[in-house]
Amino acid sequence: MNILFIGKRFNTNRDALLEKFGRNYQFPLHLAAHHTVALWLVDYHTKATINGTDGPLSILSTPVKNLAVLKHYLQRRHQTSEPTDIIIASGDCYIGLMAYRLAKKLQAKFVFDVYDKYDEFGGYVRPFGFDLFGYLLKNADMRLFASHALLQNLGKPRLDAILSNGIDANHFRPIDKAQARHKLELPADTCYVGYFGSMESDRGVQDLITAVHLLRQQGQEIELLLGGKIEPSLDLNQPGIRYLGNVPFADVPYALAACDVLAVPYRRSPFMDAGASNKIAEAMACLRPIVATQTPNFAANFPQQAQSLAPYLAEPSNPPSLATALRKQLHDRHLVPQPNNIYWPDITAGIEQHLIAQLYAKS
Repeated sequence: MNILFIGKRFNTNRDALLEKFGRNYQFPLHLAAHHTVALWLVDYHTKATINGTDGPLSILSTPVKNLAVLKHYLQRRHQTSEPTDIIIASGDCYIGLMAYRLAKKLQAKFVFDVYDKYDEFGGYVRPFGFDLFGYLLKNADMRLFASHALLQNLGKPRLDAILSNGIDANHFRPIDKAQARHKLELPADTCYVGYFGSMESDRGVQDLITAVHLLRQQGQEIELLLGGKIEPSLDLNQPGIRYLGNVPFADVPYALAACDVLAVPYRRSPFMDAGASNKIAEAMACLRPIVATQTPNFAANFPQQAQSLAPYLAEPSNPPSLATALRKQLHDRHLVPQPNNIYWPDITAGIEQHLIAQLYAKS
């Protein structure tokens, strides 16, 4: 098949292009092993147009700010080379609309990849009440969803598919804790609870800060190791917190490995409940003990692991409950069984079959 994948270059403070990060890079990269795939990344932040390749994958990144996106869109609309069979859009509704219009012009199938509730994004607007998200969901030939909640609430389970947020086995892997601490220049004998990622309020980082503070008040000798883009509302300048900044993607596995326990303290919200966090799979791939909150983000996407982790699950938005779970896990160091199909080759192989069936079912 000839596939065009249009995705967002920057997401969750990561660069899909330079860091080879996430589904907007890894999924088309693995599809390119058996198909002709072009990756077109839409850049909302810089003004640089970048061409490149990664093995068989052709890559183009075009910025919005200097209208390079529009120029390439018009060029694509008038292409006369090999026909495009499928156009996959991922990232937001505006990328989705561009891909949908292009697919109609080129008579290609349109696949809408929904890895979050795009209508909950801050930049989503409804001009004159028009629901672009709903329009794209309705008109897509097929939809891919990052979580079971998104599929059940927005998709057609018999037609659509789960495209999990996979991880790179060469990147997220077991690393010796002493080696990781040496690389990050961390003390060898400190007991660390870790969290790395976005710190918006619904991520529950404030609850984690409070829980660690409670444990320290009770005599537990622990510190909180944090990394990610800091939110102004968070006070990290206090005893018991070590902030590593926005950890480079290459160093994230070392940051995970440096911790005694990793925390995923998410709160309940429509946005978070619909998601599928990478952090849980990454922690399991790195063989680190986990404490999490009882949210659909975890339980719906990793039911077996949630059952195994039941004694170490806390009530959302409840720091004392989180402190209790942390205390128990710091003592037990329980590892959950690794789920099947968390790596991109396996995930892509399953979606390939679905894409082919979808393409020829409607031909």
